[in-house]
Amino acid sequence: PLSVFFWNQSLLEEPLERWFDLAWVDYAATSEPLILGVQDALGVLFLICAIVCWLVPRERHRWARWVVYLGMIGLIPYWLLKWVDTNYQVPMFMEHFLQWGTPLLLLLYRRLSDKWWYALAWLLVSLTFIGHGHYAIGLGVPHNNDFVNMCIKLLGTDVAGARLFLNWVGWIDLALPFLILVPRIRIPALIYTATWGLATAFARIFSHYTPAEDYYGLHPWVAEAVVRFTHGLSPLAMLIMLLYFAQRKKDNKIISIQTGRADEQTVTDNDQAQSGGV
Repeated sequence: PLSVFFWNQSLLEEPLERWFDLAWVDYAATSEPLILGVQDALGVLFLICAIVCWLVPRERHRWARWVVYLGMIGLIPYWLLKWVDTNYQVPMFMEHFLQWGTPLLLLLYRRLSDKWWYALAWLLVSLTFIGHGHYAIGLGVPHNNDFVNMCIKLLGTDVAGARLFLNWVGWIDLALPFLILVPRIRIPALIYTATWGLATAFARIFSHYTPAEDYYGLHPWVAEAVVRFTHGLSPLAMLIMLLYFAQRKKDNKIISIQTGRADEQTVTDNDQAQSGGV
Protein backbone atom coordinates (compact mmCIF):
# COMPACT_ATOMS: atom_id res chain seq x y z
CA PRO A 1 0.00 0.00 0.00
CA LEU A 2 2.91 2.40 -0.58
CA SER A 3 0.85 4.53 -2.96
CA VAL A 4 -1.34 5.47 0.03
CA PHE A 5 1.62 7.55 1.20
CA PHE A 6 3.46 8.50 -2.00
CA TRP A 7 0.28 9.61 -3.80
CA ASN A 8 -1.29 11.39 -0.84
CA GLN A 9 -1.73 14.88 -2.26
CA SER A 10 -2.97 16.49 0.96
CA LEU A 11 0.13 15.25 2.78
CA LEU A 12 2.88 15.74 0.20
CA GLU A 13 1.87 18.60 -2.07
CA GLU A 14 3.01 21.42 0.20
CA PRO A 15 6.39 19.87 1.19
CA LEU A 16 7.17 19.08 -2.47
CA GLU A 17 6.50 22.65 -3.56
CA ARG A 18 8.28 24.23 -0.60
CA TRP A 19 11.40 22.06 -0.40
CA PHE A 20 11.84 20.71 -3.92
CA ASP A 21 10.05 23.35 -6.01
CA LEU A 22 8.12 20.49 -7.62
CA ALA A 23 4.48 20.79 -8.67
CA TRP A 24 2.16 18.00 -7.57
CA VAL A 25 1.10 17.22 -11.16
CA ASP A 26 4.72 16.73 -12.25
CA TYR A 27 5.49 14.59 -9.21
CA ALA A 28 2.41 12.39 -9.66
CA ALA A 29 3.28 11.78 -13.31
CA THR A 30 6.83 10.62 -12.56
CA SER A 31 6.66 9.05 -9.06
CA GLU A 32 5.76 5.47 -9.99
CA PRO A 33 9.43 4.38 -10.39
CA LEU A 34 10.07 5.78 -6.90
CA ILE A 35 7.24 3.68 -5.44
CA LEU A 36 8.41 0.54 -7.22
CA GLY A 37 12.00 1.15 -6.10
CA VAL A 38 10.99 1.49 -2.45
CA GLN A 39 8.80 -1.60 -2.80
CA ASP A 40 11.69 -3.65 -4.21
CA ALA A 41 14.07 -2.44 -1.48
CA LEU A 42 11.59 -3.43 1.23
CA GLY A 43 11.07 -6.80 -0.46
CA VAL A 44 14.81 -7.50 -0.39
CA LEU A 45 14.96 -6.43 3.28
CA PHE A 46 12.10 -8.75 4.25
CA LEU A 47 13.63 -11.71 2.37
CA ILE A 48 16.96 -11.13 4.14
CA CYS A 49 15.12 -11.01 7.48
CA ALA A 50 13.37 -14.29 6.65
CA ILE A 51 16.78 -15.96 6.45
CA VAL A 52 18.38 -14.12 9.35
CA CYS A 53 15.47 -15.01 11.69
CA TRP A 54 16.92 -18.52 11.98
CA LEU A 55 20.11 -17.06 13.48
CA VAL A 56 18.42 -14.93 16.14
CA PRO A 57 18.32 -17.60 18.91
CA ARG A 58 22.09 -18.11 18.65
CA GLU A 59 23.98 -15.80 20.95
CA ARG A 60 27.07 -15.68 18.72
CA HIS A 61 25.02 -14.03 15.94
CA ARG A 62 23.95 -10.93 17.83
CA TRP A 63 24.06 -8.84 14.65
CA ALA A 64 21.10 -10.91 13.41
CA ARG A 65 18.88 -9.31 16.04
CA TRP A 66 19.52 -5.84 14.62
CA VAL A 67 18.65 -7.00 11.11
CA VAL A 68 15.33 -8.40 12.35
CA TYR A 69 14.70 -5.21 14.35
CA LEU A 70 15.13 -3.28 11.11
CA GLY A 71 12.71 -5.61 9.32
CA MET A 72 10.17 -5.26 12.13
CA ILE A 73 10.39 -1.47 11.87
CA GLY A 74 9.86 -1.82 8.11
CA LEU A 75 6.65 -3.74 8.74
CA ILE A 76 5.13 -1.01 10.92
CA PRO A 77 4.56 1.47 8.02
CA TYR A 78 2.98 -1.39 6.03
CA TRP A 79 0.58 -1.98 8.93
CA LEU A 80 -0.24 1.73 9.32
CA LEU A 81 -0.71 2.29 5.57
CA LYS A 82 -3.14 -0.63 5.39
CA TRP A 83 -5.05 1.08 8.18
CA VAL A 84 -5.03 4.47 6.41
CA ASP A 85 -6.14 2.77 3.17
CA THR A 86 -9.37 1.66 4.90
CA ASN A 87 -10.19 5.18 6.12
CA TYR A 88 -8.81 4.49 9.58
CA GLN A 89 -11.06 1.54 10.41
CA VAL A 90 -10.13 0.41 13.94
CA PRO A 91 -10.55 -3.35 13.20
CA MET A 92 -7.96 -3.07 10.40
CA PHE A 93 -5.61 -1.36 12.86
CA MET A 94 -6.07 -4.31 15.22
CA GLU A 95 -6.01 -7.16 12.69
CA HIS A 96 -2.40 -6.55 11.61
CA PHE A 97 -0.81 -6.49 15.06
CA LEU A 98 0.58 -10.01 14.65
CA GLN A 99 2.19 -9.28 11.29
CA TRP A 100 4.72 -6.88 12.81
CA GLY A 101 4.42 -8.27 16.34
CA THR A 102 5.62 -11.80 15.58
CA PRO A 103 9.22 -10.64 14.90
CA LEU A 104 8.99 -8.84 18.24
CA LEU A 105 8.01 -12.11 19.94
CA LEU A 106 11.01 -13.79 18.31
CA LEU A 107 13.37 -11.05 19.47
CA LEU A 108 12.04 -11.06 23.05
CA TYR A 109 11.99 -14.83 23.48
CA ARG A 110 14.29 -15.78 26.37
CA ARG A 111 14.84 -12.07 27.05
CA LEU A 112 11.53 -11.77 28.86
CA SER A 113 10.39 -14.22 31.50
CA ASP A 114 8.19 -16.98 30.08
CA LYS A 115 5.07 -15.56 31.71
CA TRP A 116 5.64 -12.03 30.37
CA TRP A 117 6.40 -13.41 26.90
CA TYR A 118 3.17 -15.44 27.02
CA ALA A 119 1.23 -12.33 28.13
CA LEU A 120 2.61 -10.28 25.21
CA ALA A 121 1.74 -13.08 22.77
CA TRP A 122 -1.78 -13.21 24.23
CA LEU A 123 -2.19 -9.45 23.72
CA LEU A 124 -1.06 -9.53 20.07
CA VAL A 125 -3.15 -12.61 19.23
CA SER A 126 -6.19 -11.12 20.98
CA LEU A 127 -6.04 -7.83 19.09
CA THR A 128 -5.65 -9.63 15.76
CA PHE A 129 -8.60 -11.96 16.32
CA ILE A 130 -10.83 -9.18 17.63
CA GLY A 131 -10.16 -7.23 14.44
CA HIS A 132 -10.73 -10.36 12.37
CA GLY A 133 -14.03 -10.98 14.15
CA HIS A 134 -15.31 -7.47 13.44
CA TYR A 135 -14.87 -8.00 9.70
CA ALA A 136 -16.44 -11.47 9.79
CA ILE A 137 -19.55 -10.12 11.52
CA GLY A 138 -19.61 -6.70 9.88
CA LEU A 139 -19.56 -5.13 13.34
CA GLY A 140 -19.01 -1.40 12.85
CA VAL A 141 -17.46 -2.05 9.42
CA PRO A 142 -18.83 -3.32 6.09
CA HIS A 143 -19.04 -7.09 5.62
CA ASN A 144 -15.80 -8.33 4.08
CA ASN A 145 -16.78 -9.57 0.62
CA ASP A 146 -13.55 -11.56 0.31
CA PHE A 147 -14.57 -13.60 3.36
CA VAL A 148 -18.03 -14.19 1.87
CA ASN A 149 -16.63 -15.27 -1.51
CA MET A 150 -14.14 -17.65 0.12
CA CYS A 151 -16.93 -19.29 2.13
CA ILE A 152 -19.09 -19.69 -0.99
CA LYS A 153 -16.25 -21.34 -2.92
CA LEU A 154 -14.98 -23.58 -0.13
CA LEU A 155 -18.23 -24.50 1.63
CA GLY A 156 -20.59 -24.42 -1.35
CA THR A 157 -23.08 -22.15 0.42
CA ASP A 158 -25.04 -19.19 -0.89
CA VAL A 159 -24.47 -15.62 0.29
CA ALA A 160 -26.89 -15.97 3.22
CA GLY A 161 -25.26 -19.22 4.36
CA ALA A 162 -21.78 -17.69 4.08
CA ARG A 163 -22.78 -14.70 6.20
CA LEU A 164 -24.43 -16.93 8.80
CA PHE A 165 -21.24 -19.00 9.06
CA LEU A 166 -19.10 -15.86 9.30
CA ASN A 167 -21.33 -14.48 12.04
CA TRP A 168 -20.79 -17.61 14.12
CA VAL A 169 -17.03 -17.72 13.69
CA GLY A 170 -16.82 -13.93 14.07
CA TRP A 171 -18.41 -14.03 17.53
CA ILE A 172 -16.08 -16.89 18.46
CA ASP A 173 -13.13 -14.74 17.31
CA LEU A 174 -14.31 -11.96 19.62
CA ALA A 175 -14.67 -14.38 22.53
CA LEU A 176 -11.33 -16.17 22.05
CA PRO A 177 -9.15 -13.66 23.98
CA PHE A 178 -11.34 -14.21 27.05
CA LEU A 179 -11.69 -17.98 26.58
CA ILE A 180 -7.90 -18.29 26.54
CA LEU A 181 -7.83 -16.75 30.03
CA VAL A 182 -10.15 -19.39 31.53
CA PRO A 183 -7.88 -22.07 33.06
CA ARG A 184 -10.15 -25.06 32.38
CA ILE A 185 -10.63 -24.34 28.67
CA ARG A 186 -7.55 -22.37 27.67
CA ILE A 187 -5.83 -25.36 26.00
CA PRO A 188 -8.88 -26.23 23.79
CA ALA A 189 -9.28 -22.49 23.09
CA LEU A 190 -5.67 -22.23 21.92
CA ILE A 191 -6.00 -25.38 19.80
CA TYR A 192 -9.03 -23.82 18.10
CA THR A 193 -7.25 -20.46 17.68
CA ALA A 194 -4.19 -22.06 16.06
CA THR A 195 -6.32 -24.30 13.83
CA TRP A 196 -8.64 -21.51 12.74
CA GLY A 197 -5.75 -19.11 12.14
CA LEU A 198 -4.00 -21.60 9.85
CA ALA A 199 -7.31 -22.49 8.15
CA THR A 200 -7.97 -18.85 7.25
CA ALA A 201 -4.44 -18.61 5.82
CA PHE A 202 -4.79 -21.73 3.67
CA ALA A 203 -8.26 -20.58 2.58
CA ARG A 204 -6.55 -17.85 0.55
CA ILE A 205 -4.91 -20.56 -1.56
CA PHE A 206 -7.78 -23.03 -1.96
CA SER A 207 -10.45 -20.42 -2.69
CA HIS A 208 -8.45 -18.74 -5.50
CA TYR A 209 -7.42 -21.85 -7.41
CA THR A 210 -8.06 -21.07 -11.10
CA PRO A 211 -6.75 -23.60 -13.69
CA ALA A 212 -7.22 -21.12 -16.54
CA GLU A 213 -4.58 -18.68 -15.21
CA ASP A 214 -0.79 -18.91 -15.07
CA TYR A 215 0.38 -20.81 -12.00
CA TYR A 216 -3.33 -21.54 -11.42
CA GLY A 217 -3.73 -17.97 -10.20
CA LEU A 218 -2.04 -18.86 -6.93
CA HIS A 219 1.24 -16.92 -7.00
CA PRO A 220 -0.09 -13.86 -5.11
CA TRP A 221 -2.26 -15.94 -2.79
CA VAL A 222 0.51 -18.26 -1.64
CA ALA A 223 2.40 -15.15 -0.51
CA GLU A 224 -0.76 -13.86 1.20
CA ALA A 225 -1.16 -17.19 3.00
CA VAL A 226 2.47 -17.17 4.17
CA VAL A 227 2.01 -13.67 5.61
CA ARG A 228 -1.05 -14.91 7.50
CA PHE A 229 0.55 -18.10 8.85
CA THR A 230 1.42 -16.06 11.92
CA HIS A 231 -2.31 -15.99 12.80
CA GLY A 232 -2.07 -19.72 13.47
CA LEU A 233 1.56 -20.19 14.42
CA SER A 234 1.59 -17.58 17.19
CA PRO A 235 -1.32 -19.23 19.08
CA LEU A 236 0.48 -22.55 18.49
CA ALA A 237 3.58 -21.12 20.17
CA MET A 238 1.40 -20.03 23.10
CA LEU A 239 -0.05 -23.55 23.31
CA ILE A 240 3.42 -25.10 23.40
CA MET A 241 4.45 -22.62 26.10
CA LEU A 242 1.33 -23.45 28.13
CA LEU A 243 1.99 -27.20 27.89
CA TYR A 244 5.56 -26.50 28.99
CA PHE A 245 4.24 -24.61 32.03
CA ALA A 246 1.97 -27.54 32.91
CA GLN A 247 4.77 -30.11 32.56
CA ARG A 248 7.18 -28.00 34.61
CA LYS A 249 4.57 -27.62 37.36
CA LYS A 250 3.96 -31.39 37.32
CA ASP A 251 7.69 -32.12 37.50
CA ASN A 252 8.19 -29.69 40.38
CA LYS A 253 5.30 -31.31 42.26
CA ILE A 254 6.84 -34.77 41.78
CA ILE A 255 10.25 -33.51 42.92
CA SER A 256 8.63 -31.88 45.97
CA ILE A 257 6.85 -35.13 46.89
CA GLN A 258 10.01 -37.16 46.41
CA THR A 259 12.03 -34.66 48.45
CA GLY A 260 9.41 -34.76 51.21
CA ARG A 261 9.51 -38.56 51.31
CA ALA A 262 13.30 -38.50 51.38
CA ASP A 263 13.23 -36.07 54.31
CA GLU A 264 10.71 -38.25 56.16
CA GLN A 265 12.87 -41.33 55.56
CA THR A 266 15.92 -39.49 56.86
CA VAL A 267 14.07 -38.47 60.03
CA THR A 268 12.86 -42.06 60.51
CA ASP A 269 16.36 -43.46 60.04
CA ASN A 270 17.76 -40.97 62.56
CA ASP A 271 15.08 -41.88 65.09
CA GLN A 272 15.81 -45.57 64.66
CA ALA A 273 19.52 -44.96 65.03
CA GLN A 274 18.98 -42.97 68.21
CA SER A 275 16.66 -45.66 69.60
CA GLY A 276 19.25 -48.34 68.83
CA GLY A 277 21.94 -46.31 70.52
CA VAL A 278 19.86 -45.91 73.66
